[in-house]
Amino acid sequence: MNKKLIALAALLPSLALAGCAAAAPARNPSFTTVAPTKPTPTASNVATPAADGIVDTVYVQVFPGRTFKSAHGCRCTLPNSPQELFTVGTPVVFMKITMIGEWKPSQGGQTYQDVTGTTLKGTQFDGRPEPAVLDTADGPAAAKAAGLPWLPSGLFGKKSDWTIPNDKQRSFGAAWYLPAGVDRLILTVDVPSEGQPLQLVVPLPTSATSASDASGE
Repeated sequence: MNKKLIALAALLPSLALAGCAAAAPARNPSFTTVAPTKPTPTASNVATPAADGIVDTVYVQVFPGRTFKSAHGCRCTLPNSPQELFTVGTPVVFMKITMIGEWKPSQGGQTYQDVTGTTLKGTQFDGRPEPAVLDTADGPAAAKAAGLPWLPSGLFGKKSDWTIPNDKQRSFGAAWYLPAGVDRLILTVDVPSEGQPLQLVVPLPTSATSASDASGE
């Protein structure tokens, strides 16, 4: 009888452990360990636009480029004056202008935006009443050197319908003669389908303001 009691006493701890193991909650087989999310690296060389804005479905960014001296005059004059307005050697500022299509819910599944007939007409320098004068003599070469088409029309060639994809940029170049003493360009990007022109105040780079000041001496 004593031997049976001793055997039972020895067996009880094992039964208790087995009971605890059976009562332990089972690990959820769908559970997975998630590693901490690594921050997405940002490119330090991504250019920041000097000005940007949106009207309806087209987002516009402006990146001022290099300033250079014109190799040709503008062949334009002031009213009632035979004197050329911008002569050879006048400083010229180059701009990269980017358009990006922006989708809106009312467009359903549309994947592009209509920018047919986009112009820069109405652009002027801050404080100057006259329109800014494009350097059509040296500007196209400057755009080509920058790997860009010249003006919006250069993006589409002879196509009558101009479209840009949503969320993908399309860029072109433009260059204006610099009048003396200016520091900002009032850029007008007129996309007819947008309903109204977009006006952006673009601060000129130091190279341009220095050149325009020097031209007025």
